[in-house]
Amino acid sequence: MKKTRFFNVGLMLVAVLFAQTIRAQDDNPLSLPEGAKGRLGQGWISGGMAYSPDGTRLAVPSSIGIWLYDMQTGAKVALLRGHEGVVHAVTFSPDGQTLTSMSGGGTFRVWDVASGQLQDTLEGLDFPGLHAASFSPDGSKLASGADEGFIGLWDVASGELQNVLLGHEGEIRSVAFSPDGSKLASAGDFQDPTVKVWDLSTGQPTTLEGQVEYVVSLSFSPNSQTLAVGSPFDGVQLWDADTGKLKTTLEVTVSFALFSPDGQTLAGAGPNKIDLWDVETGQLKSTLDWHTQWIVALSFSPDGQALAGMNRDGSVRLWDLGSGQFKDISQGPTMEVHRGPVRSVAFSPHGQTLASASWPVWLWDVAKSQLQTTMDERHRYPVLAVSFSPDGQTVTTGNQKGVIRLWDAASGQLKLEWTLESTHSIRALAFSPNGSTLASGGGVEFGSPGLRLWDVVSGQLKATLEHTDPVTAVVFSSDGTTLASGSAYGAVGLWEVSSGKLKATMDEHWDAVYSLSFSPDGQTLASGSWNKIGLWTVGNGQLNLKSILEHTGQIHAVAFSRDGSTVVSGGGGQFGYIGDVDTGLRLWDVASGQLKVALEGHPMWVHAVAFSPDGQTLASASEDGTILLWDMSPYITPATAIHSSSPPLPAQTALLANYPNPFNPETWIPYQLHTPASVRLSIYDVRGTLVREIDLGYRAAGQYLTSASAAHWDGRDHHGQRVASGVYLYRLQVGPVAQARKMLLVK
Repeated sequence: MKKTRFFNVGLMLVAVLFAQTIRAQDDNPLSLPEGAKGRLGQGWISGGMAYSPDGTRLAVPSSIGIWLYDMQTGAKVALLRGHEGVVHAVTFSPDGQTLTSMSGGGTFRVWDVASGQLQDTLEGLDFPGLHAASFSPDGSKLASGADEGFIGLWDVASGELQNVLLGHEGEIRSVAFSPDGSKLASAGDFQDPTVKVWDLSTGQPTTLEGQVEYVVSLSFSPNSQTLAVGSPFDGVQLWDADTGKLKTTLEVTVSFALFSPDGQTLAGAGPNKIDLWDVETGQLKSTLDWHTQWIVALSFSPDGQALAGMNRDGSVRLWDLGSGQFKDISQGPTMEVHRGPVRSVAFSPHGQTLASASWPVWLWDVAKSQLQTTMDERHRYPVLAVSFSPDGQTVTTGNQKGVIRLWDAASGQLKLEWTLESTHSIRALAFSPNGSTLASGGGVEFGSPGLRLWDVVSGQLKATLEHTDPVTAVVFSSDGTTLASGSAYGAVGLWEVSSGKLKATMDEHWDAVYSLSFSPDGQTLASGSWNKIGLWTVGNGQLNLKSILEHTGQIHAVAFSRDGSTVVSGGGGQFGYIGDVDTGLRLWDVASGQLKVALEGHPMWVHAVAFSPDGQTLASASEDGTILLWDMSPYITPATAIHSSSPPLPAQTALLANYPNPFNPETWIPYQLHTPASVRLSIYDVRGTLVREIDLGYRAAGQYLTSASAAHWDGRDHHGQRVASGVYLYRLQVGPVAQARKMLLVK
């Protein structure tokens, strides 16, 4: 019988984090976890920004903590981490010396702004499903909005619940204190978009007499008499906070609305711009153009002379309202914020670049931990899979709406794209070892053709493999003759690539198989599913269970180390809400099945893992929108070590004769390596002019003889043009040593 567990759980955003250890901010201002040597990305933005009273600091809540920025230089000052959940609200003390924050995990934390040190922790919040929070103007109280219409009023000093306000029917999505602290505004979700203004002395609400489809922001005027209700469907409505009567409506599409400190101006943020309105007349005063994505947060400086805005792509911009000029802060034009979870990561063959898939797709300089190139930045749908071609020149991406794209890795320019049916979500991509074929896995419906093979040059479909279930994972064996697939209903299949025939199948997992990895020698396959990692011996076209490794929660990622001795796993619990579920990384000894080490650092699900070509770095991508880089040298044997069951090593490194020769239009160039090395193939014409260079990346010791593993040249130059007939020289550079041979192209 088919299992019916809904496999799309991995696409849901998670709002609960697990406890982290706070490290001293003076020696580790960016709070890297122990064992990690770098962090890529800054997490997704989880709440509104807050200026310090003197305007020198900006606090930005994110999925991994609170970023503090110096507003003079735009530099990151510190990352404050340690909450047990997403940070929903932050506020500075009136003297600006401390910062108080509240998270969905049930804690208040008080931070020293100058040092970034944690001063105090208060437990208390226990309402399920917190969605919104607001501090009172003096910072002494906090209002929280949760599921089932619960509004809690908390004493910040003690962390105790003082009162519960009931009156809404659905989730509370917005709450805001009035500047004088006497009122609280609250708004529900789509099912109950009612807006109420509560008199905090009596606990009684006034319901606004009007129809609002959906509320995205609430903001009181400085005199507490007017409430601005922002809606993307109904514009900005200005209400009398005492009587509940509508005063006026500003016709603007907004994602955020905010009064200036003097109450004379209302800022409304929407797609690509910020409108500034005169509150008294309701007239548009000016527009601040921002030609990118939606603006999701605004904050006026205390003196009202500057406005900070945050874009959906993570950009932070500071506007001088006197001149209308702006400057981009955050050490450049972007905060390096993914707009959602990072679903997939892939190292380039040379190991210097890492690709990460989310909104958008980014290429990172690994050594510098800096953003290098952005791709797919304007696409509407999240990218779920990313992979480098074996020569490192192409990056492929697949998104939630069935679009596969090929990108030039050097320039970030789009080379080729094609679209499957709109319901065919691309969940997995893999290049064949010779780079000529791309395997895609996806589908969202039972019976959909989720496994396909594509010609990389033309984008044409080569074969559809008869996989009846949606496909969640694909991986080629190292020799390219076998393709393994994992399904949404727990099946693992082995396919013969040349014929497209199913060689073997296994149905031991009861939940979706989210990840697969072949060992370097191709003799073991690791599969990750609910609560367990399966290790399977691959021989004679059969899959035989070798061992089961228990890992609490859903396994989203598995990968073998380069020496084959270790398998790493990463994952999390269903919806991320299970308190005892493992959200970290685990390194397992393949021979014994024993846990070697646990790496803690990601507060949310780990969706993907990838080893660098030399095996010394592990990249792990998380639901929190970040990637951590881990030093593997304490845990992994250097890649020169070969598993005892592997075939004997070649006695020497050698470049072999290409085949066919003469050829038209393509040829394969076999070689063998005595030791692991970085390999580069160069093609020259008879005049010695470089025609094409192919970076094969870091390769393990062994033989690369078949068309699936040998180097491949398609008869094109570096511009993609077909070359003329004639004699060509091919040169293999293996570390410091080079060997060369001749070949003949005949048309």
